[in-house]
Formats: sequence, structure tokens, C-alpha cells
Amino acid sequence: MKVKRIVTISIFLLFLSSVAVFMVFGPQIRAALSPEIRYEYPVMAEADGQLMNAIPASAVWTGEDGERYAWRVSRSDEFPESTFVVNAVPVAVDHEADGMVYFGYGFGGLSQSDAVAVAWPGTLKEGMCVRPGR
Repeated sequence: MKVKRIVTISIFLLFLSSVAVFMVFGPQIRAALSPEIRYEYPVMAEADGQLMNAIPASAVWTGEDGERYAWRVSRSDEFPESTFVVNAVPVAVDHEADGMVYFGYGFGGLSQSDAVAVAWPGTLKEGMCVRPGR
């Protein structure tokens, strides 16, 4: 009976200490386990004689609803400084050429100061924590 009580107390204390560790170091652990992505900023480029905004075609994907999206990369106050969060943003694509996607701003999508993910492993999800890569 005494051994059973000691084992139960030990397991309980181990549980409490692991909860405390994750409460203190949770954001750092999540950041360390986050996927590494590469991102770029939109550029101004000439297409069909017009100056338009452009991002690499690899940054744009088609959602289940048939709309075109890009992953906007932004800093998060919740995580360490070297960690970012991604959000899906609709992109009004005018046309594609030479590996670039040309579009306009002001459609509830990207602004010129928004970074977009251009290469990522696996699947990203809305609000997912990511690390910048090379």
C-alpha cells in the first residue's frame, strides 16, 4: 500500500512538473518544432506594358473554393522574435508569365509590405507558427 502511494505521488509530481515546463517554455518549444519556410516581398514588374505587382508563382495556390491564395507571413507577439505566423490571403491574379503571378492590390488581399511564403514543406494551416528559412 505504501509503495502504491509513493508511485501515485511520483506520477502526480511528474505530471505537475511537465505542465509547468510547457507553460514556461511552450512558445519556444512550438517555435523550435515549426516548419521552416522561405518568403519574399511583392515586387513591381512590367507585364503587358503595365507596371504591376508580382510574386513568384510558387507562392500562389488554389483553395478548395477555387479561389487563388498566398500565405502572408507576419510576426507574432505570442511567439519568440524569430518566429512568424501564416495567414491565407486571397490574391486577384491578373495573369501569369515567366514563373511570376501578376496582380493588383486593394481586393482584400496583399499589400506591398506583406511578405509571402514562396517555399514550404508539407501543408501550412491558418495561424500556423513558422520559422524563416534560407
